[in-house]
Amino acid sequence: MFKLIYRLWRTVMIAAVGAAIAAKFILESNAEPDTEEIDLVAIFEGRELVSTADPFYGGKVMSMFGGVMMDLRQATPAPTGIDIDLMVAMGGVSVVVPEGWRVTRNVKIFAGGLDDRSKPTAEDDAPVLNLKGMVAMGGVQIVAKPPVETSP
Repeated sequence: MFKLIYRLWRTVMIAAVGAAIAAKFILESNAEPDTEEIDLVAIFEGRELVSTADPFYGGKVMSMFGGVMMDLRQATPAPTGIDIDLMVAMGGVSVVVPEGWRVTRNVKIFAGGLDDRSKPTAEDDAPVLNLKGMVAMGGVQIVAKPPVETSP
């Protein structure tokens, strides 16, 4: 029985690495500080985004065998809120939001975790960050920090 489980696990891991290698050459990131709707891809690497977009709608974030750090404290949320679709496989995503934002999560997790350290607010007009997607053998962290002071 152990041999069968080991062979199955080995096959899954080889397929995952092969898919990540193929995706590395096919997918491209489109995520600059002023991009209103991002496509952020981190495969076998780390990526960092400090968004200053006005408005910022969100977008798609993929992390496979890599990591993503997104700081949204300087972004201006779109009137409809920010929607981010996550695909995390054996990687990690860290999102920093200003204190006072509401964060909703609809993330399916398989052998991974989601750590939400944002500070919920009861204000109805607070900006909203909607996270949805999938995490497999990886992690997502959401942290609230004071807003960044921008110089005039």
